[in-house]
Amino acid sequence: MVESETDKTYKQVHQDLDSFLQFADGSTFTVGFLDKEFNYRSRDAKRYRWQVLEEYVKKGLTERKGIGKYRLVDGEAEEVDWQSADVADVINVNWPMQIEKYVKTYHKSINIIAGAPGSGKTAFLQHFVLKNMDNPMGVTLFNNDMSPEEIKERIINAGVYVPEPAKFKVFERASDFGDVILPDGINVIDYLDLNSDLYKIGDEIEAIYRKLNRGMALIGIQKKPGQDIGLGGIFSWKRSKLYMSLDTVNDGSQKYNKLKIVKARGRTNPQLNPTGIEFKFKLIKGIKFLVTEEG
Repeated sequence: MVESETDKTYKQVHQDLDSFLQFADGSTFTVGFLDKEFNYRSRDAKRYRWQVLEEYVKKGLTERKGIGKYRLVDGEAEEVDWQSADVADVINVNWPMQIEKYVKTYHKSINIIAGAPGSGKTAFLQHFVLKNMDNPMGVTLFNNDMSPEEIKERIINAGVYVPEPAKFKVFERASDFGDVILPDGINVIDYLDLNSDLYKIGDEIEAIYRKLNRGMALIGIQKKPGQDIGLGGIFSWKRSKLYMSLDTVNDGSQKYNKLKIVKARGRTNPQLNPTGIEFKFKLIKGIKFLVTEEG
């Protein structure tokens, strides 16, 4: 959790912004965004923030792009052999709600599902495992807080035949997933929970990304109801190729669950932008998805 404004010293503000720069790309960011992300409300905190940003400018790490706007200066560039690339070389996975109709899944990709409590995040992750257990890349589920009995009951409720032994592995793990994921496999993490500074979620995701080779990771994270982006803010969003958001909605006349594609890199149909597409659904027995509206 981000410290309160009264706890922020110059050193802590410097650490915040140093960590932010590790994940920032070439996009312009504002001081308002930083103040909101790190809860800088006091005059002292904002003064420290200004001093650190000006220090970055003098060192050539950032440049000003207007009043209260900055951009990270990135002088590194790695040549890409794009002409040898095979555009058909993607990971063939089956998503709940047939999201593959809209989005390609690339090798070495981070995919995020951010869910409010009770919105179906665990169900989505476990259903993804079941739909892909025959994939030759192999599927591994890293479980954070469910007992073996809970996992088995949910899988039974899914109504999907699972042979014995199962065609997927389940391991208990709560942190440092970059140490254990399979670089060339399909890794599902339920869920990433760090009771710490926001940027440490980004550190964890970055470690997972760097460990991947031709595999992928689907990572569940918590979020507040009604918000698109989960805990960690930009730090959980930046590395993702696909970012989805889950909510439970009660509009007075009916109650339903909703999945929204917040970010999508790689369109199955080049003419259709998946970003913003929503699926309304009902969750049956805690794991089955019944889509009632799509678009």
